[in-house]
Amino acid sequence: MFVTILMVLDVIVCIALMASVLLQSGKSAGLSGSIGGGGESMFGGKSNDMDDMLAKITVVLGIAFGVISMLIAKFQ
Repeated sequence: MFVTILMVLDVIVCIALMASVLLQSGKSAGLSGSIGGGGESMFGGKSNDMDDMLAKITVVLGIAFGVISMLIAKFQ
């Protein structure tokens, strides 16, 4: 029963993690962004608050996914 609850929670966290990664905007424009510094960094553009929040959510969900997956492996 406990393992089933953990598996359902793991699927929910996994879907939320994928959504948070896909909602983030790109940090650079590919190869031209890494060579030239990109347009935003050249003109001193600031990062969006939503991007910062999504980055923090992604880290928390990634840690939660790892912990839940290890708990499932331990109790199975």
